[in-house]
Amino acid sequence: MKKSELYKDIFKEASNIAMSHALTSLSQMIGGPIEMEAPDVEIVSRAEFLKLLAERGVSKGFTVMFDVTEGLSGLTILQFPKHSALNISAVLMGMEPGSMEELDEMGKSAIMEVGNILISAYTDILSNLIGEPVSLSPPKPAESLYDIEKELGRPDLRNVNSIVVFKSKFYKEDIGVESYFYLVPTPESFTKLVKKLEKQISEEVEANDEGN
Repeated sequence: MKKSELYKDIFKEASNIAMSHALTSLSQMIGGPIEMEAPDVEIVSRAEFLKLLAERGVSKGFTVMFDVTEGLSGLTILQFPKHSALNISAVLMGMEPGSMEELDEMGKSAIMEVGNILISAYTDILSNLIGEPVSLSPPKPAESLYDIEKELGRPDLRNVNSIVVFKSKFYKEDIGVESYFYLVPTPESFTKLVKKLEKQISEEVEANDEGN
């Protein structure tokens, strides 16, 4: 198995507990049972990352940025594509899914409540992976792809070329909501994260060898 696949497996293992907590909180907020898929994880290049953001629509959906202030360093981004943003805001505001055509300030505020739950889950995942607390700054709005590109021009992010992408999807009855969480770590933080993953892989290999 390739290391990239092993990394994905470890990310998914770390996400199980955090996402189960998120599922409980989302069910309470939205009202009624919901189902959530395990996050899909991939590591992409800077160019692929910008392409994904553009395809999913920064300005038409709901996108916010956070600086990583503890544990790691860099930038994180939470994105709901337009269709998902409209669906979840309609449900939270007691409206029929599909009845909203544009996202107003009240809708954005409603989505941010869901976003806070998911952000908490993702920071828990990262904390589990590195064995340290991970904290984020207050959110910064991203109104366009340019806002994100401007952040990537910061001295600490200028040479970043490895971005971790988490995709999660949850359902309430026949309504599906997709969200994307991007971790844009500084090169030093990416190295730190990879070393932690490598250590976990080595420990798992040793445990398997001892079991055999």
